[in-house]
Amino acid sequence: MWRFILVTFGFLFVAFYQLSGGADYTPKDGSRQSVAAERTQAAEQKRLAFLQAKPKAKAPAPVASDVITGGEATLVLASAGGSALPAQKPLAITLRTPVIDLEKAESLIDVTANAASDLEEDDIREVTGNRVNLRRGPGTNFNTVGQLLRGDKVRVLSEENGWTKLRVVETGRIGYMADFLLTEAN
Repeated sequence: MWRFILVTFGFLFVAFYQLSGGADYTPKDGSRQSVAAERTQAAEQKRLAFLQAKPKAKAPAPVASDVITGGEATLVLASAGGSALPAQKPLAITLRTPVIDLEKAESLIDVTANAASDLEEDDIREVTGNRVNLRRGPGTNFNTVGQLLRGDKVRVLSEENGWTKLRVVETGRIGYMADFLLTEAN
């Protein structure tokens, strides 16, 4: 019996090989195989072109007449091939006038203080269920995006039809949960 199976598989292999084109097989234009072959060929040509590229000749060193020196700064004229010179570190400068407008800075401090007080007024609750699904939308027909355990802290974003949109404090993940699975509002 095993010989029959072996002969059958051998026959099927030869038949499939011949029907698919045998040694003369070439993929059709636009097929996955031809696109992959074209990409491979293009990548190989790009690699060979990169390897065969000759390095660019370095620009000639600047002549003394093309360099202007004054104080601590040195200026190399573009016609002197200054791009061939090594990059110099920028000089440190000292500002005489403040960059920040003090009035605007004080208003920013007031805005951040108000934002901090708003955070303190956020509705933070805890999960009361042992293992609760966090869902993509307000209903059990929505997919779960995670699970929360008893005692996990969440920030309430909104409430609608017995469902609470919330953000998990620890991870920042946003989802929906049935409101009876959370502690009462503060």
